[in-house]
Amino acid sequence: MRKLKDLSVFELKEIMDYARTLRSEGFSYSAISSRIAETYNVSVSRPTVSRWCKGTHNPFNKINDVDLSPSPALSYVIGVYLGDGSIHNKGNGKYRIKLKVVDREFSEAFYSALQKLGLHPVFGFENDSTRVGRFYVEGSSKALYEFLKNPLESLFRMAELYPAEFLRGFFDSEGFPVVSAGKRFRVHVEAVNSNLKLLEFSKSLLETKFGITSAVFKMYSKGQRVIIRGQEYASNVDMFGLRITKLRDVERFHKEIGFTAERKTQKLQYALSLLECCPSDATRLWKERYIKVGREYRERGKPF
Repeated sequence: MRKLKDLSVFELKEIMDYARTLRSEGFSYSAISSRIAETYNVSVSRPTVSRWCKGTHNPFNKINDVDLSPSPALSYVIGVYLGDGSIHNKGNGKYRIKLKVVDREFSEAFYSALQKLGLHPVFGFENDSTRVGRFYVEGSSKALYEFLKNPLESLFRMAELYPAEFLRGFFDSEGFPVVSAGKRFRVHVEAVNSNLKLLEFSKSLLETKFGITSAVFKMYSKGQRVIIRGQEYASNVDMFGLRITKLRDVERFHKEIGFTAERKTQKLQYALSLLECCPSDATRLWKERYIKVGREYRERGKPF
């Protein structure tokens, strides 16, 4: 017979919901305890069942002092983890969650989210001779590590409870505004990832929660030669993209989800302001402030 401490967050929540359902159907606390044992092979005392049903105790509220109950911070962390974040178990009892990015605002937002979950992360900046320096955030938590290793569908169920925060975390990692400044001035928002299921889930959230339409497409196939930061590589994965193109949808994304990084926010906001105030002169005004480097526009005088 298993104990509550042996269960994942999702199993705990499922059993608690099951107990409340049985209580609403008139079962006694003792009967509920017995039914849980029969159905889930989990031992739960009558007093615990009583506290669950009365709402005076949440069994998955804190695990090892880390708050893994549904929250904006947890949804944001999930979004970042499925993008630029990573988890590591070095085999020495240390379970790490890490983020390394060029944008200070993004790293600070992730640092703050980890703190809200109960972690004590470290924050810093590291220079790299082979690429631009990056801000890093690193936290340690076995509970969060094991939580993030749950199946993707389980993370989706938790993340969608706070869809804006999840999407912001994901787009902070994998998303960016794209501007076309030719004869016609256009702006859209895009995200890139190798996990098609993740992009399809994000597409669904955008549409069902915010009324934002988008399209998922294949960018290139495994083995195809691609240019990354000016260097040519053979892709080791299939890569997919999610694109928001309609102006009203881009505006809604900016208003209801947005980017944390100041450079992304300013680029998107400036492009939208040009389309609103002076669309016929937007391309000229844009190029006065931004210069094209490779396939993207960068603000003049800025490294990225």
